[in-house]
Amino acid sequence: MESGGAHDGRMSGGKLVLLGLAILMGFVGCKKQNPADSPPLLCYVGGTMRPAMEKLAAHYERETGVKVELDYGDSGSNLIRVRIQRRGDLYVAHDPFLAPLLNEGLGDRGWTLATLRAVIVVPKGNPKKITGLADLGKGGLRIVLTDPDYSTMGHICPVMFDRANLRERIEANVLSRMRMGGEVANAVALGRFDAGIVWDAVAYLRRDRLEAVTIEPAYRPHPDLDAVTSATFGPIDMSKIKVFIATLTCSEQPAAGRKFAEFCASQGGKAVFSELGFSPAD
Repeated sequence: MESGGAHDGRMSGGKLVLLGLAILMGFVGCKKQNPADSPPLLCYVGGTMRPAMEKLAAHYERETGVKVELDYGDSGSNLIRVRIQRRGDLYVAHDPFLAPLLNEGLGDRGWTLATLRAVIVVPKGNPKKITGLADLGKGGLRIVLTDPDYSTMGHICPVMFDRANLRERIEANVLSRMRMGGEVANAVALGRFDAGIVWDAVAYLRRDRLEAVTIEPAYRPHPDLDAVTSATFGPIDMSKIKVFIATLTCSEQPAAGRKFAEFCASQGGKAVFSELGFSPAD
């Protein structure tokens, strides 16, 4: 088991200091911009990425004077808004939403910022002594998951349950399905459920109230065996869900949008995601 604060990609305090210096030094040249007459950049952000993007946008504005307006929602809903409204400069989400963005000509280019890994969340102290996916099949547990109609995680869970040969037993314990991982994590933290499955970054943000339990590697999606292809999203590697930022073709400030995207995708920008519990980008 790992606590919400334990993470392979997380950085020590000393490295975070170096991160701050690297960002300042690497982007000090951006201060030469004169954004006084330019409107803010509009960036659509999926809920899981909100804390990291708030830090990056605030730092970017301090260093360059360029304001980035963050508009939050789930990744699918944000994609629909871009498709219908055709306004905005940037889009931050996770797989599988980059493919339709690019295939439909809504996006210009994407940069990988981090990856996401599924973990089990339990209340602090782990009262049910859950040590892995196999324990979720025990009788009497109250489990909450995300709804596959609204979340990528909702599609990954059945794959893991099948690999563990426990799908029927685990799903017999599922009492509710919610739209977003944050809702799942909050419900477990409030004691309404004994366990849920969310992204590592979602668990990390609630590490004061939750513990994250590692899912056994043998049960995680395999890149060759569990990849799927759909007409909308193309090939999806469910073993490694990537977080990305993309520039939008409808942007009226494409050069400014690209500079902010490159700032987020820099080593320092990726380190902010790692600091907040995301798994590192390849």
